[in-house]
Amino acid sequence: MAALRKLARGVVGWAFVAVFGIGCQRKAPGPEECARFAEAVVGGDQYITPLLAAQIERQIQECLTRPYDRELLDCVLITHQARGCLASFRARNAHASDGVERGLPE
Repeated sequence: MAALRKLARGVVGWAFVAVFGIGCQRKAPGPEECARFAEAVVGGDQYITPLLAAQIERQIQECLTRPYDRELLDCVLITHQARGCLASFRARNAHASDGVERGLPE
């Protein structure tokens, strides 16, 4: 009987961990994802000049501080069409803000 109780506790514990872990997945992109995003937006495959490095750094900071979503990052990384992806992002999030996004590349 004690072994059955111990097994039940273990199953319940693992189920709780699995549900809790899935529910708490990070939704916002992290630093590495933002760095890849910034390089794709600015053009990180080119020779990096001080100006490009500053633009990449600015994009990384915006990515980390703005409510960018993974859909935007995936779009830019897959298509390399930053303007179109950013336009889609703005349209998706128009209801969440005043409709005016400042600091995003046009």
